[in-house]
Amino acid sequence: MSLSVIIPSRNAANLFVSAGAVRRSDPDADIIAMDDGLSAVPSGVIRIPCPKPFIFARNCNLGIEFAGGDVVLLNDDAALIDGSFSAMQRAAVEHPEFGVISAACATASYPQRPQGTGLRVVDRMVAFFAVLIPRRTIDVVGLLDERFVGYGHEDDDMCLRVRKAGLKIGVFDGCIVEHESLKSTFRSASDIWEQFQAGRSIFRMKWGADAELV
Repeated sequence: MSLSVIIPSRNAANLFVSAGAVRRSDPDADIIAMDDGLSAVPSGVIRIPCPKPFIFARNCNLGIEFAGGDVVLLNDDAALIDGSFSAMQRAAVEHPEFGVISAACATASYPQRPQGTGLRVVDRMVAFFAVLIPRRTIDVVGLLDERFVGYGHEDDDMCLRVRKAGLKIGVFDGCIVEHESLKSTFRSASDIWEQFQAGRSIFRMKWGADAELV
């Protein structure tokens, strides 16, 4: 199965760092930049112009549909520093009970911090800064829900749908990203808290007031 790394971005400096790290570790992977106003893209990176306004779920879905195979959704402020996404893909092939697998990150909240245990189960969800979604998962649960138009909760929603389909959420310690030194493009909006709360409201309307605790 092919592997495509989808990077939503409007910051060319971030993209060159993030895509460069992927190319060094996974030379055979397709890298797809979901262009939200990029001034340039690295050589060999597929560039797909995206409609305005920026919507993470919609832009990722456009990349997922273009890719056709297994995909990694990678924030442009996250850079691979150890292991490879192809190793994470192989772990998914060996363990088809997993529907979504995240890379580890030292600055992430628990449980996405590295624990040196290989592929491990997460009870509820993982944040989508660097996640593998096998094509088989997309075939079962569908794409990201584009009703989440602000910041956050499209990942909570996808993980809940994956678990309801009887699949597991995991973290793979053999793939580690750095997610601190690059400046975030999409989390720096002045109304980020309002966007987050709007996403939470949509999530609760869809799944119930207590769904975030499930």
